[in-house]
Amino acid sequence: MITPEPVFSTRWRPAVLIAMHLFAAILLFSFVSETGRAIWRTLDTLVFYALNGSLFTHEIWARFWAWMNTRELDAVSAVVMLLFLTFPGFGLKREQLQAGFTGFLLLMIIMLPMRELLSDYAVETGLSGPSPSLQLEPAYRFSTELPEIPAKDSASTSFPGDHASVLMVWLGFLLFNRRSWGTLAATLVAVFLMLPRLFGGAHWFTDAAVGGLSLALVTLAWAFASPVPGWLNRGLMRILGPLYRLAGRIPLLGRLPFFRG
Repeated sequence: MITPEPVFSTRWRPAVLIAMHLFAAILLFSFVSETGRAIWRTLDTLVFYALNGSLFTHEIWARFWAWMNTRELDAVSAVVMLLFLTFPGFGLKREQLQAGFTGFLLLMIIMLPMRELLSDYAVETGLSGPSPSLQLEPAYRFSTELPEIPAKDSASTSFPGDHASVLMVWLGFLLFNRRSWGTLAATLVAVFLMLPRLFGGAHWFTDAAVGGLSLALVTLAWAFASPVPGWLNRGLMRILGPLYRLAGRIPLLGRLPFFRG
């Protein structure tokens, strides 16, 4: 029987752990400081007008990004991410699939309280406010221009970017375990899936580049510079392993690589 390679670090790497936390702290401080925030907001505005402004040029282009901002396409995006975690070659080996899938769920659990703390802090301090579609003019708003498409185009509090942080953790998790054509495809997918909210104006660029990235850095630091998530993942596997084996007995479903690792 093949012994799967661990999907998380098995040892402490203090220098990496500290460096990733420090980089996340610098990112956040650059957004909190008055001078840094002014610079970020200038970049935010340029990105918004470049992306959202392009929607005025062609209706088909606008309709494409409107559909990309719907719940249905969000669900498709989630399925695409899961495919990378449940089929070999995209970042995980066949024998790593079950531990990898479970490990990614664990990372989402680890990141959730950090996300809530950062979101609450941002709201209390005024760092998180209305999205660019509610503050900048001219703005192409799907709800006004294409009301027949149920697209998300605004947020009352947009920082940090949830979609971006999840995508960055997903990509970082795959890249840590393997770098191949599959993870190159994952990189392109991650970048592409971050764009809809920026085109629609539901998020500022900094919601992803500062908020999302800082959350991802801290989460991935613990994943790959400490053995703690590895310990937790083994415990989860003891709980979920029997369920995976049970599901693997279902006809046809059991033929999937995920259940034959």
